[in-house]
Parts: sequence; structure tokens; C-alpha cells
Amino acid sequence: MSAFLGNPMVTTAALPLVLGIALALLSRFVVPASSPVLTLLWAAPLLFFYWDTLGPPVVPPVAASQKLIYLAFAGIIIGLLPARVLGSRTSNLLAVATLVAAFLWLGWRRMASGSLDLPMIATVVVGLLTIIGAARLISTQAAPSPSAEEPFLAPAAVLALSLSGAIVSVLGASIVTGQLLGSLAALTGGWCLVQYVATLHGRAAGGWSKGVEFLLLYAAATVLIQVALLAPKANPAALILSSLPPTVAVLMRGRLQGLLPGMRPLRPPIAGLLIAIPAMLAMLAAIVWAPHGAALGFS
Repeated sequence: MSAFLGNPMVTTAALPLVLGIALALLSRFVVPASSPVLTLLWAAPLLFFYWDTLGPPVVPPVAASQKLIYLAFAGIIIGLLPARVLGSRTSNLLAVATLVAAFLWLGWRRMASGSLDLPMIATVVVGLLTIIGAARLISTQAAPSPSAEEPFLAPAAVLALSLSGAIVSVLGASIVTGQLLGSLAALTGGWCLVQYVATLHGRAAGGWSKGVEFLLLYAAATVLIQVALLAPKANPAALILSSLPPTVAVLMRGRLQGLLPGMRPLRPPIAGLLIAIPAMLAMLAAIVWAPHGAALGFS
């Protein structure tokens, strides 16, 4: 059993996919989607993947990778704040402040060196785009009568950002953060699968609460920022493209309902595909310009 769970493909893809399906089923039939209990249920597998990939928390954290699990704890604490706080306009400022703090904490040594080369410029751009996109998405208020695709916008952004970030990270010679982002992508993908099947059967998809939305967006954003800061061979253009899905998700809100009013079952995958376009371009760029071609950045 330990050998099975120790297989990277299991912990990176299969297990988080199954857990994402289980969490979606729990939110539909057992725990109300707005309950803080559901945020804790999402936090449990998230912390497991951080612990399994990065190891237990180190006191005090020195390396940037050791800081990521503490940032995950911070995301959980903020995600448990009352819905009236996370659902208000102040949530934009809260999201910006926490993401900026994470960026500075992860990268202060790199920034203190004073070097302004292409990777550092790309890192700053990635940080800004990720912070702005995630903060705008978190602060978006739910519509009184949400469209068929609206519950999928934030999950699609997390899925696209995490999946492209995983590929860019692995090809950039940072397999640990790639594995962590892959787990986030599979976990989110399991949830999306269940909710879309419900949509196909004529039921409304259950959306994420603001607490879960903040937790997963914050986790994906901080790990991508870590990749931009410290992955030694990550392609700058691919990194920038990977940070765009949250912004595209914000721009998608309400668009398809007017453009495709009679295609309700198709609007969620179309929205997901459009949100994933920059992620697909990021993966293509990372593969084409991977160091040493087929060596995938590890030679």
C-alpha cells in the first residue's frame, strides 16, 4: 500500500482526482456548499499534498519551498473567514494584500540581489498578473441567477493555471512544484467532472463557496509565483501565459449567456476552453523552448 501511494502518478493525478470527485459529491449531497466545514474538507487533501510533496513544516522556514506550506495554512485561515467578509468588496483588498505578502516573502532574497535580468522581469510580470487576476476573481460577486457556466469559471481558472504551471515547472527543472501544481489541477478536475455531469442531467452545478475559491486560487497562485521566482530553466513567456487564466475567467463572466443562449449544456466546456487558451499556449511555449529539447530541462 505504501509503495502504491508512493508512486508519483498516484499522488499527483489519480488520488487527487478521486478526492476531487468525493468532495464534489459531498457538496451536492451531504455538506452545504456554503458551509465552512466544506472549506476544511478541501483543506485536508490540500495539506496532504503539500506535506507529501514538500515535507513537514520546518521551523523556522528558510528555503522558499519550506514557506509554501505555511502559505497554505494562511490560505485556509483566510478561507474560513465569514462569507460576508470574503463576499464583500473588501475581499479584493484582502486578496491583493495576502498575495503581495506571499510574493515578497517568497522572493525577497531574489529581489534583494538587485539583478534585473529577463527572468526577474518575467517574475515581476507573473506576480502582478497572478495577483490582479486572482484578486479580481475572488472579489467577483455571484449573480442572483447564475448562468450555467458561472460556477465553473473559478475552478476552470485554477485548473488551467495549475496544469500549465505544472508543465512549465517540470520543463523548467523544478519537479517538486510541478508535482504540487499537478495535484491541484487533478483535485479541481475531479470537482469539475461531477458538476458538469450534473449539468448534463439538467441539474444546476454547485459553485465553490468564497472560502474554497480563495483557498485554491491562493494556493495555485503562490505556487506559480514560486515557480517564477526559483525554477532555474522556466520559460519566461510560458510563465506569463500561465498566469492569465484568472483574468480570462473574470472577462468571461456573463459573456456566453448572451452569445449562446440556446446552448446551455455546452457553455461550461466552451468557457473552460476559452479560459484555458493562455494555458495551452504556455504549455506549447514551454515544450518548444524546453532546454535541451527532449531532455525536458533536466540535463
